[in-house]
Amino acid sequence: MSKAMVQTHAGDDSDGRIWGIEGMNILFILAGLLLSVGLALLLVRHHPPVFSIGVGMLPFVLTTAYVFALRQGKPKSYDTDLLETLVAGTGWMAPAQQPRNPLNESA
Repeated sequence: MSKAMVQTHAGDDSDGRIWGIEGMNILFILAGLLLSVGLALLLVRHHPPVFSIGVGMLPFVLTTAYVFALRQGKPKSYDTDLLETLVAGTGWMAPAQQPRNPLNESA
């Protein structure tokens, strides 16, 4: 006899979704929206409304592009690993010098 499989969802690591956008990504988009509104309100006093809204949209557009290009649907830390690879070339590789004892770095 084989044992029955009981689904408990105990290993679910989901951060949840809001409007189809994963967990913390919605906060990036909302922060970009808040910066856009604030920038547009600062610029509207001294510039035409079309210019103010156009420049004010930049933070929202850039943060939204960042979220959907590098975070949404990608593995955890994909964006930071990609940046580290572009800057130093070591994002997804193991360190060249592994210590013999992981608890003692000088060994």
